[in-house]
Amino acid sequence: MLIITISLILLVIFGVIVLTTFIVPAILANRKSEKGKRPYKISYIIVGLLIFQWLFFLTNGYSLLPMGVADALFVPIWLVLCVGGAITAIVEFKNNKFFSIPVGGLTIISFLFSVLAYGIGEM
Repeated sequence: MLIITISLILLVIFGVIVLTTFIVPAILANRKSEKGKRPYKISYIIVGLLIFQWLFFLTNGYSLLPMGVADALFVPIWLVLCVGGAITAIVEFKNNKFFSIPVGGLTIISFLFSVLAYGIGEM
């Protein structure tokens, strides 16, 4: 029972961190952009794919795939999304700085995680 309670508390804390780091700035960027430029639609797609990739990983979606397929897809998908996120962050920095900072942060975290996971997987 204690483990479930600690897990739920950790999940709530993680949810609050994700909410304040990524979702709130995106909403504020949308509201603030009424005066200025709005983020590009492709930026929303890249951010959505990055978040979907994290959710797929955290819910053990790769364990449902055969081992060879999961190994072949894991690192390339992360790296392609990181490159797309970096390009999006750079382009959005010129267009909408308030939106580009969370995108850049999520991209950096994803890149570091993919390098770490690849390094551990090759041991």
